[in-house]
This record gives sequence, C-alpha cells and structure tokens, in this order.
Amino acid sequence: MAKKKGWVASISRDGWANVITERGDACNNCEAAEFCHSIADCSKMETRVLNMTGAKAGDLVTMELSSKMVLKGAFLLYIVPVAGLLSGAIIGGSLGQNLIIGETGATIAFAFAGLVLGFIVTAFISRWFMSKNQLTPAITHIIKHRTGFNG
Repeated sequence: MAKKKGWVASISRDGWANVITERGDACNNCEAAEFCHSIADCSKMETRVLNMTGAKAGDLVTMELSSKMVLKGAFLLYIVPVAGLLSGAIIGGSLGQNLIIGETGATIAFAFAGLVLGFIVTAFISRWFMSKNQLTPAITHIIKHRTGFNG
C-alpha cells in the first residue's frame, strides 16, 4: 500500500481534492504520476486525489493507492507492450518467409507494430481503469483539521 501524508490545498465540487505533499524518491516511478505536478522548487508535489472522506482545505490527510492497483499499473505499463513486441516478432518471423521483405525485415516490422499496438491497448485499458477510479489515489483518513489555511 502506497501511503503519503499531505495538506489539502483545495476541494472541487466533483469529489476531488488537490493535496500538497513533500516530493519523495518514489515519486519518480509512481504509476499515478499523471495526477501530480511539481510546485515551484520541485520539493513539493500537488496531487489530484479522490476526496472520499469529506476533507476540507487545510486538513492534514493520508492518501493511499492500494498495492493491488500499483501492481495492475506496473503490469499495464511494462508487460502489455512487451507482450505485443514479442507477439509481433513471432508473427513476423513466421510470416516473413512469405513476404517480399524477408524474414528479418518482417520480424522487425511486426515487432514494432506489436509494440505500438501494446501501447495503444495499454492506453485504452488505463483509461478504462481511470474512468472507474481504480488507478487513482484517494484520501482515506483526515489526520488533523487545520483552520486559517491559505494554500
């Protein structure tokens, strides 16, 4: 389970919150990186997360992304494109004897096509997971309410 503490900077009406956290080394390889962006000196991150607890601006909160979702994200990002690459290479190698470009050319061309197809499939599956908020970090606990927060 990936957990991080941060301060809620703002709340939107659609159930989302922007949370400011300290940037850690793990941020560089996080599956939820598309939700985050650096603030000013890059030592802080602002992350868009689901507000499941009704947190308000200024609250100190814990946000989490389950290990299951981290593994799903890693599988999508690494395994699906590589499987496409290998499948394309195998198909290209077997069809190459019947094509004008030859076995090596067909293997390379089909491997590249399989890799591109793998990334396209990854994008569609990722969007489907995102639409169901399955690869999204969420606020799970309000640690402390804070008054007079200016962001």
